Amino acid sequence: MLINRLSYLMILLGTGLFFICFDGYISYYVFLLSLALPLCSLVISLPGMLTMRVRLFLQEDGSIARARKGQSVPLRIEARSPWPLPSGQVRMRLTVENSLTGGTRQEHLILTVGGRPLLLEHALHSAACGLVTCTISKVSACDLLGLFALPISLRGKNRCSAFFFPLVYSPALSVQPSRSPDSDGDRYSQTKPGDDLTELFGLREYRQGDRLSRVHWKLSQKTGRMLVKEPSLPLADCLLFLLDLNGAGSETDLLLDVFATLSSFLLQQEAAHRVGYREGQSLALLELCEPEDARPALEAVLSAGGRAALPPLRREDLPRGVSHVLYLCCTPDTERVRFLRDLYPAARFTGFCTGIELADSNPGFIPVLPGQVPETLNGMVL
Repeated sequence: MLINRLSYLMILLGTGLFFICFDGYISYYVFLLSLALPLCSLVISLPGMLTMRVRLFLQEDGSIARARKGQSVPLRIEARSPWPLPSGQVRMRLTVENSLTGGTRQEHLILTVGGRPLLLEHALHSAACGLVTCTISKVSACDLLGLFALPISLRGKNRCSAFFFPLVYSPALSVQPSRSPDSDGDRYSQTKPGDDLTELFGLREYRQGDRLSRVHWKLSQKTGRMLVKEPSLPLADCLLFLLDLNGAGSETDLLLDVFATLSSFLLQQEAAHRVGYREGQSLALLELCEPEDARPALEAVLSAGGRAALPPLRREDLPRGVSHVLYLCCTPDTERVRFLRDLYPAARFTGFCTGIELADSNPGFIPVLPGQVPETLNGMVL
């Protein structure tokens, strides 16, 4: 806009000199026309400037977009005005922030809106996983000459988000079938039914194809509805992931690649496991039993934000019967490691950290380096 104003001043100076130096009607009319141009431009553009609306979205239905890191999703910016005549440019600032790494970048966009709605597609991508939030601010509409600007009130949606998930590699992994020595027996899922008829998960209404042998006849007679007994899902082994994201965003990104790869393999092998991470000021535990559980778990971890170091661990907050503890951290916490080893003396312990020096000074830890996640996990037994 400053360039447009300076250009107009040069034009006004030239027409003024022409009016002073040339004695004639044409110089007078040219000078008057140069004075009237800004007013005419504002009068023509003002209705469109006042009725301009801008909307930012990733999905038409307003839902959160999802992609793997390194991929891109189309970010759409729509500007429209009911004024049939052409309006001037729409200027805005786009801010993109990754909650995991804390990285922020800003872009300044300029749209030229005519009589029809204008839709701009902008490729949104992220080199690191995380919850990426896009916001538009400082939106202003200019007249046709770009001399005047009015701020646009963002009554519509000016913020949208996208999940960029960690990469899932395919190293050679295997699952150890042994049961945890300190387990009291089979555990059962509290969220999903299974096929173990010795343990009742719950009751539901009869559906076409259900076996009559599973109908709870007494309760069905009392309630007047045919109720079917759902068996429980046994969880023989308990692998526990603890995400201690106590480092920089790039280090956390590496650890989440490790977790996503191991968790994906376990779900493919139908090996249930749990993951603990920081949520607010407390420890949150999620149970993953089926491949469909992977995405909600990753979204919950990514929504927790970066530098989400684990809170102080308490014995009552952690599950029993753990056969394998996998502790993922940027910098090992010796007190926390000692607590976990004391709490699960019969369980195997595997630690991952982001640095060779840290792994050398902490026995039992495996260093995770950029670009070497598949090689690091290759041959591991879970």
